[in-house]
Amino acid sequence: MEGDGGKDTEKESSMENSAVNLENSYTEKDVEEPSEKEPERSPCQFFLAGRCRFGDRCRNMHNGIPEATSPPPSTRGKSEYESNSKKKPPMKTATDVISRIQWDNMLPKECFIIGYLDRFLGTIEKPFSAFCWEDLASVGHDVLAIPKHRIQYFKYKDLVVWDKNSRIDNVFGSTGSGMTILDIMEQNKNLDHEEKVNVQPEMSGLQKDSDGLEEYENVEECLDAAAYVNTKKLRPTHFIAVRISSEDVKSSIKEVQDVLKKWNPDISEYCTPLPALHLTLCLLHLETPEEIQKSVSVIQEWSHEIQRILPPSLILRFEGLKDFNARVLYLAPLAIPEISSFVQSLHERFCNEGLQVIKPPSNRLHVTVAKISTNTFRKNPGLRFYYDIYGHIPIAHFGAQHVDSISFCDNGSARRTDGFYTTLLEFSLY
Repeated sequence: MEGDGGKDTEKESSMENSAVNLENSYTEKDVEEPSEKEPERSPCQFFLAGRCRFGDRCRNMHNGIPEATSPPPSTRGKSEYESNSKKKPPMKTATDVISRIQWDNMLPKECFIIGYLDRFLGTIEKPFSAFCWEDLASVGHDVLAIPKHRIQYFKYKDLVVWDKNSRIDNVFGSTGSGMTILDIMEQNKNLDHEEKVNVQPEMSGLQKDSDGLEEYENVEECLDAAAYVNTKKLRPTHFIAVRISSEDVKSSIKEVQDVLKKWNPDISEYCTPLPALHLTLCLLHLETPEEIQKSVSVIQEWSHEIQRILPPSLILRFEGLKDFNARVLYLAPLAIPEISSFVQSLHERFCNEGLQVIKPPSNRLHVTVAKISTNTFRKNPGLRFYYDIYGHIPIAHFGAQHVDSISFCDNGSARRTDGFYTTLLEFSLY
């Protein structure tokens, strides 16, 4: 047994020596080989850009100085759109513009116009004063109230000063235009003064009135009196028109007027009598009997040419009801190039003869259905022709009118026995 124990001891000693030698051999290799085979590390591009997320554990070399990740001192404390030139500044809302017009005493409300999106007709313009800005849930059906997000633009007179789609803000100047509404008003004031100086010599021999707005009180076709006051302040004394004789058209207009009267009985006195319906082609201011006689002669001499200008089968068709500033409700005819050319020639003919032609504020031909007087419009702002009232009258077709004669009429209060205006000359085209 003792012999076997000695053999075991020798065997264990031999194994220990072998293990030590093997360990030493591995240790030497581990120390020597890395220095010989370790790959050369390249610089870390992310570290140089200041965006390496591995830090000291990165396999690439972190040599050099990384770029600064925080904003430079010059941009600290600035707003986001100031530090980033690509971001647009916030724009004042339509609600802000409404509040400014409402409460700023320096802004004349009557000079502002709103363009808003109608669900059926597209973009429509109305005067700022025509709207009610109370809570939509509390207003009645007889007032014009719209959600503010449907407002597309604001105008000061004819100039757009705020536009949602184009990011124009010349009311507050919030989009960086450098202009405010006060600047716009000052420029407009200077322009009006220059125009007044230039026009004054031409007006020296013309008749002037104390209140141009009242001059048009009895004029069927002068729809925007303020526009006339800014030009010559002349009241039309005569007009040339196509009389509405079609029973279909008259019947349609009567149906519209009946709806208006049912809505408000006070409208009755402002509805155009059916026998007086007409489409105005030209407005004249004739001061003397000689001018009146000269106008008659011009028409008589021109009658043969008129037949060549207008086609023999000219028929007026109407596209529907519209309004001028909620004060005048009218029936709009479809555009006819021959009529437009005829009206232009008519104006030129009278002007060439030295007669005074009054151009309306709009070139839109129309048949007046109802017109609220200026005094009533001022005293009773609720008495207006809103689209919500007349826009849903169920009339698909308003009839057609054959243009077969032209009438030269006196614009006074006198009427013929059949209810039409006093006619100085009426001639058939065919």
